[in-house]
Amino acid sequence: MKRSNINLLICLDALLTEKSVTRAAERLGMSQPGMSNALARLRELTGDPLLIRAGNGFLMTERAQAIAHKVRSGLELMDEIFADEGPLDLASASGTVTLALADSMGMAYMPALAQVVSRAAPGLTLNARAPDPTHLREWLSEGECDIAIGHFPEPAPELRVMPLLDQPLACITARTPGQKPITLDDYLARPHVVFGSPFSPRSTMELTLTQGLADAGLERRRMVRVSSVMLIPYIVAGSDHLATLPLWMCRHFAGFLPLTVHPVPTKVPSIETVMVWHERTHRIALQGWLRQQVAQIVPGEAALGVD
Repeated sequence: MKRSNINLLICLDALLTEKSVTRAAERLGMSQPGMSNALARLRELTGDPLLIRAGNGFLMTERAQAIAHKVRSGLELMDEIFADEGPLDLASASGTVTLALADSMGMAYMPALAQVVSRAAPGLTLNARAPDPTHLREWLSEGECDIAIGHFPEPAPELRVMPLLDQPLACITARTPGQKPITLDDYLARPHVVFGSPFSPRSTMELTLTQGLADAGLERRRMVRVSSVMLIPYIVAGSDHLATLPLWMCRHFAGFLPLTVHPVPTKVPSIETVMVWHERTHRIALQGWLRQQVAQIVPGEAALGVD
């Protein structure tokens, strides 16, 4: 294939993924006229419109739908071919790796990971973003992220999974004089602060906890829902609410907020944390090195109060 056609293949993948000339151009760092010219050339080569206007957006033609997977597979094959070329030189390596992880996992892993990368691979940029478990497979396969860290109970079968740690749960309340241990009746009667608002991706930790309680015939009073787990300890410290979080997080925030850590007064599942990636990046040496660094990190090693 001519080099120009390989570049057009990359443009085609962006166009079929974004279904927008503007967004495809932004994704590849191109001008909009340049992407429009690429689309015109692709239409000429394929003999098909590929994208047809519908309202304010575009829809893929049947031909585009039929070739979209082949285009993505072709690019993944090229990634694999060129990723194996030559030994990895960390000192001169450059690029960007995007990790999808919730705030709690960012607090546990990112300080130590940032330090390792800064020392060993200073040309590597790390992007951290909130995960969306519903679209995890698409994100990893389409390059929206390269590595995901979190609680993903049912990852797609084509994804690679490495267990990292189990997080036992505990609960926190505001610290008060003469405070007694939380009983099950207290736990069920008091209002709870939970991670996962209607405006944020679903929390798999909360779903696992809710299901575990439901299996025992129990249900919490979920009175406050937030889109960042980092808000929860501050709300609890200033109210009569309680919250259920990983034990290490409870201890961490109790180190500087007026909080008391209690055992959950009923049996609940621990939160299994895993690292997930796609075959697309499995053989890329730099990605493999970064995954090894994640696996070697003691979670929260660079944060305070982690057991």
